[in-house]
Parts: sequence; C-alpha cells; structure tokens
Amino acid sequence: MNSLFNILTQTSEDSELISAANKQLEHYSNIEINYQGNTGKEFINKWIEAYKKTGSPIFVNLDSNISNKSLTSVNSIMEEMEKIVESTAGHVTGYKLNFQSMLTFLISKRIDFVTEIRDIYKSSCKRQFNEIIEPVVWLDQKLADIPNTNYQSADILFKLGFDAVHGHPLLGPDSMAGIQRAAEENGNKGVVYVVNMTHDGFNQVVKRKYLLPGAIDVLRNQTIKDRVVGTIEPANRPFEIFDSYSRIYRDNLMIISIGIGIQGALPGSALYAGASCEGIGRFIINGMDDPKQDISVEKRAKLCKECSLLAILARENKNEYPLGPINSKLKQYRPEISEQTKIELDLIHKNLKKHGKN
Repeated sequence: MNSLFNILTQTSEDSELISAANKQLEHYSNIEINYQGNTGKEFINKWIEAYKKTGSPIFVNLDSNISNKSLTSVNSIMEEMEKIVESTAGHVTGYKLNFQSMLTFLISKRIDFVTEIRDIYKSSCKRQFNEIIEPVVWLDQKLADIPNTNYQSADILFKLGFDAVHGHPLLGPDSMAGIQRAAEENGNKGVVYVVNMTHDGFNQVVKRKYLLPGAIDVLRNQTIKDRVVGTIEPANRPFEIFDSYSRIYRDNLMIISIGIGIQGALPGSALYAGASCEGIGRFIINGMDDPKQDISVEKRAKLCKECSLLAILARENKNEYPLGPINSKLKQYRPEISEQTKIELDLIHKNLKKHGKN
C-alpha cells in the first residue's frame, strides 16, 4: 500500500486528523528543501518517508534501562524494550534512545541493536498494517567535549547505526564542527543541538545566572547558521517554543521537543506552539507490565498520536489548545498538566488570535 497516512487512516475514523497530518507534512517538506545536499538530509528524508505512512508527529523516548538494577537483569530489560518497539510501531515515527539505554544494549553484547529496533518496527508494521516502514532512531547522548573527542565519539555512534546524535553548542562551534564532520562522513547523518532543557536547574539557574542575557537566542541563531537538522526545546514551556519559532526558527530545522508527562506537558503542547515533533516516554511505557492497570502501550501511543494531531489542528484554526478533548481521550491514564504550561498555552492562543500562527 502506498496511500498517504495509511496507518493513521486505518486506525482512526476522524478525517480532521488527516487534515492536521497534512498540515504538519507541509512543515516537514519546507524543512526538507533546506537540507538537500547538506548534513542532516538523511535524517529529515527518513523522517518524512516514515511520517507519510504513520501520520504521527511523535516519537518514543526509549529510556528503559538497567539503572538501579543488577546487570544480570539486562536480558529482561532488553525484552521490555523490544516489546515497547513492537507495540508502538506505526503509531510513532521514531525512537530517541538515551545513553543508559545504549549502555544496556552494549552490556548485552548486541552491537547491532539499532538495526534490531528497525527490524522489529518493520515487522510489526508489516504484520499489522501491511506497510514496510523504517523508523528514525537517534541518540540523546549530549556530546560536550573538545572537537577531536566529539568527532571520535560521534563517528562511533554513527557507525552503530544512529540517524543523529545530540551536541551541546555551549561548548563552541569548533566542538560542534567535530560532530558535523562525523555526520557528513557517515552519509549526511543528523546533528541536533541541545539549546534548551526541560529541568528547573537549567531554566532557573543556568539561563538566569550563568549565561549572559540573550545567550539562548544566540545559540538558537547558531543552529540556523550551522545548518544542524534539529534543536531541542521544552514542551513544558511551550511559549518559549512559540516565541523562538516566530522570531528565529521558522521552518529552517526540526524543533524536537520533550518534557511531556511528569514534567508538566500533555501530548500536543509543543506541537501547538510550533514544534516539529514531540518525544513521549514514561507516559506511554510506564506500567506496561502492571496487571492491575487496564493499559496497553499500543493504545497509549495511538491516543498520544491523535492528541498531538488535535493540537496541530487547533493551532492551524487559531483555536485554544484542546485541553478538554485531550483530557477526555487520556482520562483513564490520569493525565496532568502543570499550571505554568496551561498559562503559556493560553498565552499562545491569545497571540494566535491576534497575530496568526507566525
């Protein structure tokens, strides 16, 4: 089957979600134009090809690992991660692994784990939806060292099969150039700059006490100058995404947003603000083996996908963030949104009504 958004069409009867998926595809297509022949083109091209089948602007933070557990439990953790991929295939477009997850795979002596993730996803999509799709898989290991060390680390990570790696631009353009060189030499893979972070220490201390006023905007502009494929912005502070998209980012690169779930945001919070995609981790995968909970990972992933598309549709129509419908869809999973995130979403709505989405 080659029809656009075939999996979304199979799993949802809501035609408005298809409309929202098309709007987001326009955003991705605009980004794609900027990356043909440049470092990062492989990442965005692969994302678009998978998205055209899934219609899902979300990815899973595949953060299951053996921390706080015995190393002898590695095989059971591996099985859990495989189950997560199998269950979410088709409802998400990719997976972001953290450093702990990568270590878990390596401790199990499975150096082809990135290929294995892709194969599990492909098999699940073929079996369930009669679609062959290759997901995007990248590493949230924030490289932050001298140029040569960054180059060596990134080169190894790309050889492991990752489509992109993260880097800390605060270390300077020469350090980031080391990662970019490794990306280019490994088939124009992607580099994602960690410009902003979700936790209070970065927001309250680093940005206000360690950095000069305007430093985050300098880093945002550097992402455009360096033509990296993506930037990290927090879903639990959506007005920062809206503001930076309006003034700086536009459709020049992927705005990759995290912070959904216990950090205060709900699915669609970042997409409503202008993000390209959202990562959802514990909200989808927690409790997967708890027999007391009537929860399936697959159902959570499907509903999160639908909620994210509802938020995109609301943004396009300049409506308020659809908190009521999203809470209704997710009610059995006890969703919570922080008061600050709600305030910022309301502020975005006021700006959308007054000035439009840009």
